Amino acid sequence: MSDKTAIVGGGPAGLAAGRALKALGLPFDIIEGNADFGGLWNRDWALSPIYDSAHFISSRTMSAFDGFPMPEEWPDYPRHDLILDYIRSFARAFGLYEHARFGAAVSSARPAPGGWRVETADGRAEIYRFLICASGATWDAAAPAIPGEFAGRLRHARDYRGAEEFAGRRVLVVGCGNSGADIACDAAQRAAFAAISLRRGYWFIPKHFAGMPTDVYAARQPKVPLRLRQFVLKRRLRRMIGDMARLGLPEPDHELLETHPLMNDQVLHHLRHGDLVVRPDVARFEGDEVMFRDGTREAFDDVVLATGYNWSLPYLADAENPFACGKAQLPLCVFSPARDDLFFMSFIKAAGSSITLFGEMSWIVARAIRAAQDGGADHAKLRAEIAANRYDLRKGLRMVASPRHEAYVNRDAYAEALRILRRRMGWPETEQNAA
Repeated sequence: MSDKTAIVGGGPAGLAAGRALKALGLPFDIIEGNADFGGLWNRDWALSPIYDSAHFISSRTMSAFDGFPMPEEWPDYPRHDLILDYIRSFARAFGLYEHARFGAAVSSARPAPGGWRVETADGRAEIYRFLICASGATWDAAAPAIPGEFAGRLRHARDYRGAEEFAGRRVLVVGCGNSGADIACDAAQRAAFAAISLRRGYWFIPKHFAGMPTDVYAARQPKVPLRLRQFVLKRRLRRMIGDMARLGLPEPDHELLETHPLMNDQVLHHLRHGDLVVRPDVARFEGDEVMFRDGTREAFDDVVLATGYNWSLPYLADAENPFACGKAQLPLCVFSPARDDLFFMSFIKAAGSSITLFGEMSWIVARAIRAAQDGGADHAKLRAEIAANRYDLRKGLRMVASPRHEAYVNRDAYAEALRILRRRMGWPETEQNAA
């Protein structure tokens, strides 16, 4: 029986998994539907959500794969094309291209004697002992059911590419996550009129504090209880931003850090200059007009729905797919409770860099695969740990009750949970630079 692992997806998560498996001498293929690595950062992929103005929202310093820093000469917040170059240079540095199957979108992965039967769109089928789902969580557009019909151009943020599309048009962006905020800023610069529709107030966090990237600044602060950190940061933000109501922004209905950080100070710039205005939540469409929850109505040419993404694994049957009914938090965000040969590498949300998180997760997955191959007491011990699932991944962080935050974790709590698992299993405390 083959001990090979199928890694579905050649983005940062899949590459992190490949590096860890290779370091432990475990055989694998990375199966990627596109012609090269990159995942969502590869704009040649039809479902990539990357637009012209997209930059990292975590800093270069805090966003690298472990043991593989981004170049010092790069800007604090690199642009999308630099990130793509970085991802591919990582793959080259760790010899991952030799494990790639490009142009082979996975159409089906089903349990079979000996592991998993993985079929690709080119008609090829192969049995793998293990399956790592690293096919991404930011491609299946989630759109709200808004009553009525809109006569203008209605689309999801995933299908937006650049500010020139807004030239001379009246534009409404619905939603204020980081992509929504970026797209609203693009509209503010190119559209004839630009508005952003908000369901609630948000905390806008600048990308720099005290002359350094905000995440670098935060990492250098003393470790204090979460509530004290929220109190101090709120006071500082109030002093920096002032009264948000002056800009038409509703007061946040939640504590700081209880939604995914909104790393954007350009929205405030455009609001202060009148190039962007705030509107309430959308109630319905009527022809070229949008009706808002406060009863007002306004005509638009474009509506962009920056309303997030579903977590989708279309190649898995519902019986093995933990996200068949929506987002869910798995044991340590990687393990299948029912199977020792199935792992998930793209399905985690936290403040900070996803690339760094994927790197940390990948070593745990690789260790688990080795334990499953070896069998015996270590494997039984690991499965007992997963079944007990005693890990608190939030440590007092209360997130807003919304689909976006259902599987959200506290970054520090997650890192601590991985350290505890390593200690209980007798695994090395750290494996940075191991490959």
